[in-house]
Amino acid sequence: MALTALAAVAVLLGLAGLLGLSRGWGHLRQRRLVRAGANGTFSSLLLLASVLLGLGALNLSAYQRLLYERPVARITFRQFSGPEYVARLQLPTGSAREYVLRGQEWVLQARVLKWKRWLGLLGFQPQYQLRRLSGRYADIAQARSAAHTVYALAPARGFDAWARAGWLRTPLVDAAYGSAVYLPMAPQAVYSVTMGQTGLVARPENEAARQAVASWR
Repeated sequence: MALTALAAVAVLLGLAGLLGLSRGWGHLRQRRLVRAGANGTFSSLLLLASVLLGLGALNLSAYQRLLYERPVARITFRQFSGPEYVARLQLPTGSAREYVLRGQEWVLQARVLKWKRWLGLLGFQPQYQLRRLSGRYADIAQARSAAHTVYALAPARGFDAWARAGWLRTPLVDAAYGSAVYLPMAPQAVYSVTMGQTGLVARPENEAARQAVASWR
């Protein structure tokens, strides 16, 4: 609402400034120099204010997009056996698969393509591809000796935008990088994962997950 009101005020000031300049031109043609000068000065100030407010609205629109997050996945856990958990990974499309993970924590990795700022202003959001889901051990000694579980989430064929990010980087791509999140596994825990302008963000979605995160900290 504030952004819309700011843009509306900028437009109204711009129209008033243009109307004033038109009237000032009419006074100038009639050789009313004082009135022409007064109208021209006041109208120029209105146009300047319109431009400044317009730039402010444009800048605010960019900040709003920076705060925007898209759903990436929903992960639900149930304990399978000992240090093993079954993770159900559901995508925004509705498709879901289950994976057996070993350890105390889960890790979701993705590749991210972030567009140049001018494309962001046009509405282009960062593109991502989920790459891996894996289990993680909290204890370093256990991580060195225990068995690991990791699953590929991305297809191994087709057009690879990541490989072509190098020649797209100058005109279009601002950055191409990897992003990962990890949180503790717990029975009945549910987590949501979103993609923001800086990468992946994970949040607990139910009490079991919140308790796991609280004790994990």
